[in-house]
Amino acid sequence: MKKVSYKVSLGGIVAALCLVLMFLTAVFPPLNMTLPLFAGMLITVVAVEVSCSWAFVTYAVVAVLAFFVTPDKEAWLFFTLLFGYYPVAKAYFEKIKKKLLGWLCKLAAFNISVVIIFYVLMNILGTLDLFEEFGFYNEWLIPALLVGGNLIFLFYDYTLTLVTACYVKWFRPTFLRKFK
Repeated sequence: MKKVSYKVSLGGIVAALCLVLMFLTAVFPPLNMTLPLFAGMLITVVAVEVSCSWAFVTYAVVAVLAFFVTPDKEAWLFFTLLFGYYPVAKAYFEKIKKKLLGWLCKLAAFNISVVIIFYVLMNILGTLDLFEEFGFYNEWLIPALLVGGNLIFLFYDYTLTLVTACYVKWFRPTFLRKFK
């Protein structure tokens, strides 16, 4: 059983690193989707070291604080509605005994998140003009983006699995050995 002070300090360090990454979306605008992705991957450290419930609390804290720290609200939206919670949800989806059902749950979570993000971007943040510029491609653009997004999501899920395995098998034993 880990002490509460350990949980709080690890969650605080990970939250601070996530907030730095989210702030950097203003410094590096082309990375407005990549930096939230990396911030979400950091949440995995809390899930591995403490628990998934503590990782979800860390995600919630980062999501709230990032709203005030992140100048790029699109990056904040991607972190809050997809990349931040997914590493925690992935652990639960992988506990489902039927693999196909687990993958369907993962894809459903992704697609629901993307539809909500798309709706918020179009109707609340007002980026509707972007899709009007595509003219006659507009009717094929959204389904093509959704199919492409699902393929990229599958790659992201696989990469997240590899990063977590690398952390558990290589980084964690090496790092902990230096502090013993």
